[in-house]
Amino acid sequence: MSPSFSRYALLVVAIGMCSFAESDPTTYVADWKAFAKEIDDTYPFFDLKNIRADWNTAKPQLEEHAKACTTDAAFLGLIIDAFRVLRDSHMSLSDTQTPLPQPEPEYCPRITFMPATDHRVIVMTVDPNLSPDLKVGTIILRIDGDDAYTHLEKQVQKNWETMFASSFQRARLYAYRIPLRGKQGESHIIHYLVDGEEKEITVTNNAEARGWPHVYNMPEPLTRFGRSFLYGTLESGVGYMYLRRVDQSVTEGMKEALDKHKDVKGWVVDLRGNGGGGYDQALLDMVKSVPKPVAVIIDAGCISAGETLARDFAELAEARLFGSTTAGASSSKRQWKFPSGIATVSLPTRSRWRADGKPIEFNGIEPDEVVEPDPAEVLAGKNSELLRAEAYVLKRSNGDESGAAAGAAAR
Repeated sequence: MSPSFSRYALLVVAIGMCSFAESDPTTYVADWKAFAKEIDDTYPFFDLKNIRADWNTAKPQLEEHAKACTTDAAFLGLIIDAFRVLRDSHMSLSDTQTPLPQPEPEYCPRITFMPATDHRVIVMTVDPNLSPDLKVGTIILRIDGDDAYTHLEKQVQKNWETMFASSFQRARLYAYRIPLRGKQGESHIIHYLVDGEEKEITVTNNAEARGWPHVYNMPEPLTRFGRSFLYGTLESGVGYMYLRRVDQSVTEGMKEALDKHKDVKGWVVDLRGNGGGGYDQALLDMVKSVPKPVAVIIDAGCISAGETLARDFAELAEARLFGSTTAGASSSKRQWKFPSGIATVSLPTRSRWRADGKPIEFNGIEPDEVVEPDPAEVLAGKNSELLRAEAYVLKRSNGDESGAAAGAAAR
């Protein structure tokens, strides 16, 4: 069981015991037992995620905390901790009779990272006020005295144990894009490389650790359609679409993009950071109509409906996938209500499936071609994943090997 589970559970119990509005603890124990039985009987991903032992260890401790609960808020906080043990991004509470307890905020410095080629770490975003030397693509050498890659990879395991991460790749995303999380005012020493010279800077946790960047070095200019869809043409003549979510704007936006850019040499569809949503046959029909060749860029920020859409592009548009494995959080859900009526829980019933028959949950959608950012390209203002996807489209469009070199030169 993760260390944060115990800390958080004790915290919410303390909140309940300090409250003046008390309830009968036997009700919470009965609700907990009903919930635990429901999970034991129906949760579909114990073996897939190898978490059955964690759950069996957590149950008696959680039941003891349920006996100590005196408020609805404390009990619901305990259920949230159960979600953490189950590592399920789609489990949630609704119809609650009281506001959910809020954990103490965490903070991080105003800099984010991403893994790069050869086990290197580079800057993804940075507050320009930190240092004029720190730019997107700058190689980070050490963090608090440790090798930067090793330091962040250690955080991956902690994130897997403590966050609502459905997979290791999702836990890794959090480690790099919400780095060095901790108390406000904590400082960290970062060593980085500029023109072959090692430099040092002290950064402070002064930004609340909420949200994370999704893309870097985006192509310009792009036309926006609705809240979630951007499109344009790259200098090479390849069309480009970026889908931040899968919402109602995507089908119409895609139609507009195809109508306005009929002469492109093919399309790159960027699903990095796609937060999911939902879609119907109309979008699938639109996917089928996207002129080939098609390349799709994915990463662990692509979750839920974004993952199934990547699968559908590969199947229906013969797209080649570039980047890194998606989040691995894609399941059908049902609603279950506590016997007391205190809240309703969204529970998974089964995973959606990849083309190879494996569940998307935990596994994610794997790219045909793994692409990690190249520090020199990123520092030059380019986007490595987009370069590779664009080169593929050009190569297929031209029908010869010269397209790969042309794609790199065009960007």
